[in-house]
Amino acid sequence: MIVDFHCHILPPGFAERHDELAARDRTYAALFPKPGGRIAGVEALLREMDAAGVDRAVAMGFGWTDQEVAKEVNDYLLDAGRAYSDRITALGSVNPAWGEATVVEGERCLDGGAAGIGELHADTQGFDITDGDALAPLMELLRVRGAPVVIHASEPVGHHYPGKGTTTPEQLLKFVANFPENRMVLAHLGGGLPFYAAMPEVGAALGNVWYDTAALPYLYRAEAVTAAALTAGAERILFGSDWPLLSQRRVMDYIGSSGLEVDGMRPFDGHRMTLPDYLRQGLDIVLIGLNPSAYSVREGHYFANPRNRFWSALAASGLVGRDVGPDDDGGMLADGIGFTDVVKRATPQASGLTAADYRRDAPLLREKLVRYSPMIACFHGLTAYRAYLRYAEGLRNAGDIELGRQSRCIGGSRVFVLPNPSPANARYSLAELTEWYRRLGEWRSELSGVR
Repeated sequence: MIVDFHCHILPPGFAERHDELAARDRTYAALFPKPGGRIAGVEALLREMDAAGVDRAVAMGFGWTDQEVAKEVNDYLLDAGRAYSDRITALGSVNPAWGEATVVEGERCLDGGAAGIGELHADTQGFDITDGDALAPLMELLRVRGAPVVIHASEPVGHHYPGKGTTTPEQLLKFVANFPENRMVLAHLGGGLPFYAAMPEVGAALGNVWYDTAALPYLYRAEAVTAAALTAGAERILFGSDWPLLSQRRVMDYIGSSGLEVDGMRPFDGHRMTLPDYLRQGLDIVLIGLNPSAYSVREGHYFANPRNRFWSALAASGLVGRDVGPDDDGGMLADGIGFTDVVKRATPQASGLTAADYRRDAPLLREKLVRYSPMIACFHGLTAYRAYLRYAEGLRNAGDIELGRQSRCIGGSRVFVLPNPSPANARYSLAELTEWYRRLGEWRSELSGVR
């Protein structure tokens, strides 16, 4: 699977609004100093992907300074991600200098299906990337939601270009040190930061950092990719084109000339890119899986494997009151139902999970549930619930646990455990699974009556 991690799409008409947008937004003015810059929308991106053989693209805006411009672009990105969920993954754009509005807009994007935030441009957006206090609210949101952030990075030497900036490896290393639990992608090969990963103390600090190849043909000879792969690890280097600045095929050929192959580069979704959480305040039920399958991540929807019986059982149970399928997962927020997982890392099979995965993500799940406080936190499978209890609550021996209603709460949320609907769990028939979802619906109705 070939994933282009770094593409930019903008709403129709942006090219014709150059003077207005340049006057309103410093980042736009820096990146597009003259009319006629390379601006394109989602349909053009899909055509580019088809021509280059790219399976999925991560589409983002830029580090906008004007809040209304940011919201306009974010809405366009979220719509594109929903309309082409099998091809496009959206990131939202915010500015840490906005204060409280940063987290408000960040939450809106994540709740709307964005997989993360980016690209941030510290220079034009007017924030100090080394100021841990100023960035803490945004980074805490991303940490709790398990979402990555993409940072524009700058080389400390070399030629100047529009938007280059001064976010150099020294500053980026301080940023990383301030937020070691956050997952981040440093664009443009991190301004050269991966070359310093050969220093033991630097390499040790970069455990949650990846680098993309966006615009590299403008910056380095191709052997820079090889050098970064040697010092930081090839698995940390992500294919990114910076389309429409550069064609995807040009960057793919550039990487190929380095001795690496794009189709052999592990996409970010094999590491941390996953299904988005569908969470918000006031939900009746949050459905919690053990972790997303690689199949579901490729399709962009929960329980997407046609052999999984989740959607059939859910529809037959009457819990939602209408026929539903994988494409409806995000839209079920309107029905009072959300989705997340104990572990967000995708694997082909659950056996691929490690203790480190549980230690990292189960406490984050608890934070999400306490924060959003659904009426019922519903785990799919005893394995998922036991893993949660061990790694989030510290209960190594929780005693006998049975399916159904639990006596234990998570914050203000009641807990229900369903059988795992996976095709690997042949113990339960479709009729039996349907009955369990019906019982969950009955409990929701009981609790709703005493709210």
